[in-house]
Amino acid sequence: MRHPATCRWGRRLFGVTLALTLALPAIAQYREYYITGKIVDSNKNPLDKVLISLRDVATSRSYTLKTKADGTFKYVGLPHGVYQVVFKKEGFAEKTDEWRFEAPQVEKMLRVEIPPVVMVSAEVIAEAEMMKEAAASVQAAAEKVRGGDYDGALAALAPILEKNPKDSNALYILGLAQMKKGRWAEAEAAFLQVVEIVPKFAAAYYQLGICYQQSERTEDALAAYAKAMELDPANPDSVYNSGLILFSQSKPADALAMFEKAIALRPDDPASLEMAGRCCISLAAVRKEDGSVEVDKTAFEKALGYLERAKAGYLNKPEKAEFIEGLITLVREQIRKGPRGA
Repeated sequence: MRHPATCRWGRRLFGVTLALTLALPAIAQYREYYITGKIVDSNKNPLDKVLISLRDVATSRSYTLKTKADGTFKYVGLPHGVYQVVFKKEGFAEKTDEWRFEAPQVEKMLRVEIPPVVMVSAEVIAEAEMMKEAAASVQAAAEKVRGGDYDGALAALAPILEKNPKDSNALYILGLAQMKKGRWAEAEAAFLQVVEIVPKFAAAYYQLGICYQQSERTEDALAAYAKAMELDPANPDSVYNSGLILFSQSKPADALAMFEKAIALRPDDPASLEMAGRCCISLAAVRKEDGSVEVDKTAFEKALGYLERAKAGYLNKPEKAEFIEGLITLVREQIRKGPRGA
């Protein structure tokens, strides 16, 4: 025998139970992800009150949150989905990102830590733009130097250095322009500022060496070239110039070591080969205590090898080739005389 009231209540309870059962997955999907993270500026300082806006691409559902005083943020129970994220704070460039939390989390929330978000201030962006503009102007000045318009380069560099007297690139081009005009003191002053700002700028030390060499400050030049060689061992120019100074100081053995090092770096350089040969010629004739001269045939043969290679490199410079041929003739004559020619 049925009891109508009981059946009605039973149907109601069943309906409530069914409704709750059907609702559970829907409730679960709104408690899927526990998101944490931190927002900092370009100096890694935490940023508070950053507005973070999230929009689910598929459903257009939106969520917002803000960072705390320590720059951290969290969102508990974010549904799964693909989110377009926008970070906003006054005085900073707006930043966007995409967060992909596509896997449904039914059993429990999944904790996800977002990698640190870096926002750049408008001030930093303005400075970067200014530096970009300055770099373009410096490049234009460098082109003027290459084209021989040294006064034009100096004029172009003046406003750049007025805004930023420590612009190392502008100072370097300034030094080159002054060198081309033969203003060695002014060029030296510019390069000294460069190496103070950028202590490991090898090219600036090389140019300083040239300034010192032109001003006949040979020891300063050797020191500058030595620093350039230390910072850029693969560049033969500082080595070659050091060899020239040592050769002018009547130190053929030391000079030869430099020229041979330059040849190792640039084997077919006729200038280095020529100077190596001339060093060998100087070393071939040794004056003894009694005033007599002893000739080292081996040194002359070594000189001959260098000079012949140098001549081959001077095929497009007839005058240099003729000069080298004269040296070759003298060396061959000394070799024919034997080990004790006078």
